[in-house]
Amino acid sequence: MNRRKGLLAGLGCLAAIRIPLASAQAPARPVGELKSLGQERYLVGRIVVDKRARRFTVPGRVHLFDKPLEYLATSPGGMKAYETLFEVDATGSEFNLACILIGLERDPKVASARPSDQAPLVGPRVAIAIAWSADGKRRQVSAAQALLNPEADIKPESVEWVYVGAPASEGQDRFTADDTGTLIGFKPDDNNVIESATGIGIGAYGSVRGHAMLPPVGTAIELIVEAVNAAK
Repeated sequence: MNRRKGLLAGLGCLAAIRIPLASAQAPARPVGELKSLGQERYLVGRIVVDKRARRFTVPGRVHLFDKPLEYLATSPGGMKAYETLFEVDATGSEFNLACILIGLERDPKVASARPSDQAPLVGPRVAIAIAWSADGKRRQVSAAQALLNPEADIKPESVEWVYVGAPASEGQDRFTADDTGTLIGFKPDDNNVIESATGIGIGAYGSVRGHAMLPPVGTAIELIVEAVNAAK
């Protein structure tokens, strides 16, 4: 909760304009300035936050395809980049601040203990989508559709995402996702900011490799995160 209060402390001053986030969450890797775009929209580094719509977007690119995956998205140069589908232009602190600005708050139960019986993670649900341009047209699919190849044998509509807020950061001087680069994962990792409610591909490493519909590696994409009103 202290981290949340610190990150939001400067929002009342936004009328002016630019707030260096280094003072909002420190110590951490450099964080982009928080700028007001008007009408409850903000720019956090390269993330565009629509607070009223409870949604944010962040640019990135297809990073890996047809390789064993455990993460949907990581920061550039993240420790788990070798098993992530998308690389997005955000640090852990920027990504977490964007989550907080759209009303997400970590459930303290996540930090106390992870379910040992594959019970779904507790916490606020989010919807995640991926968009890109192909032949001059915009294409958008759910993150699960982009992630799951047929061999994974999982229905995309069954996948739920939960904001967990990198519980490994509790009691630490640094926000752990800044060091690891782990933003969105689908296997248990206390450094994730968002995670699938239940693990995907547990016990079957390499079964999740990304869907063939995706454009080539290096293609620009947009990651869209939206708070889901009905908490579970």
